[in-house]
Amino acid sequence: MEKLQEETKTPTRSEISESDTWDLSHLYPDTAGWQADFDWLQQNYSRINEWKGKLNESADSLASCLEFEKELDLKLERLYHFASLQLAEDSANNEYLSRISELQNLLTSIGEAFAFLVPEIQAIDDKKWSEFLQSEALTDWRISLQKIRRLRPHVLSEPEERLLALGAAALSGFDDAFSQLTNVDMKFGVLRDETGKERPLTQSTYSSFLLRRDRDVRERAFTQFYAEFRDHQYTLAAALSYSVKADVFRARARHYSSALEASLFQDDVPVSVYYGLIQTVRSGVPIIFRYY
Repeated sequence: MEKLQEETKTPTRSEISESDTWDLSHLYPDTAGWQADFDWLQQNYSRINEWKGKLNESADSLASCLEFEKELDLKLERLYHFASLQLAEDSANNEYLSRISELQNLLTSIGEAFAFLVPEIQAIDDKKWSEFLQSEALTDWRISLQKIRRLRPHVLSEPEERLLALGAAALSGFDDAFSQLTNVDMKFGVLRDETGKERPLTQSTYSSFLLRRDRDVRERAFTQFYAEFRDHQYTLAAALSYSVKADVFRARARHYSSALEASLFQDDVPVSVYYGLIQTVRSGVPIIFRYY
């Protein structure tokens, strides 16, 4: 009986062999290293105020500001990858949840402090802007600066950018709710495979069941897996609804004609390309439906 329970129980992260897990030591050897970088960011991000109101003084001033921002971004990227990958290992771990929450709060504060940056870059007059781009100090920044400049119609004033930065975490809360629901709260039960053994059905094992040669196993896996989603359809629909509302809010706040245009504008992708992609996908839908 005990052996049967072991076979049908989904193992925790601590019960899995280290060789079958990712190695986060490439990011930080331990949480102390993560905390040290976190503390450094907390103590130093406010230095951005040294450049406030001075970005239009010289190309060198702008370059030094961008270099400082890059230094912070590199640390933030490493901090976020470590914390988010730990949370992916175990979304019910309170220590991991606390760490990602602390980082989100810090990101909000950093976003608020940096709110002046893009509006000041946008405010540099065209003549001086052209001179700046010819400076050797900004050689490595020309492409990213041109992308920022292209966003001029959609960048707001500093107070407005600050408000958007303060609301960023709240506006993305639906994503965390969806993740916790689907990764922690939803239970998919066990499934009897083609050998008659009961195996745990999870988001991780689901795809392996769909590769079984036995069509009945594939069908039962599909039906059982999506039955759990159907049981939470109203909660999932609410999360999706607020995701859409957040996209629409950001698009309207930044004066885009639609949330679709807002999502494509930064990469300079025409809306027509998106619609062409949708048309092509839809033409193949009958084939994929027949397959399933």
